[in-house]
Amino acid sequence: MGLHGFHAQKVSINTYIWCAVGAGIGWLLGTVLRKGASRTELVESILVGIFGAFIGGEFLAAQFHGKSPGVPGFAMGLGLAVAGSVVMLLLLGVMRKAVGPMKAGKSKQKNRN
Repeated sequence: MGLHGFHAQKVSINTYIWCAVGAGIGWLLGTVLRKGASRTELVESILVGIFGAFIGGEFLAAQFHGKSPGVPGFAMGLGLAVAGSVVMLLLLGVMRKAVGPMKAGKSKQKNRN
């Protein structure tokens, strides 16, 4: 009788490391570089950092795996996770400048006829 469910899947600890790295970078950039950021903006930065690190550490590292024999897989994945997180946070900053600041509530538009 085999194992079923979550424990039956082969889950790499690296995935959790990438998420922790992304959360740390998102928190760092959200608090240190953006003084006066709201709680919503901080959570958004952390989530975008996690997303970028996951993309960099899992998907980009899988694309380059085996193509650079001198670099161990973990070190390359960690570097790509950090790079992915920073790139996604920079894109978030660019989008925030283009769209404007976040609003706490929904804006109500009046119909002018």
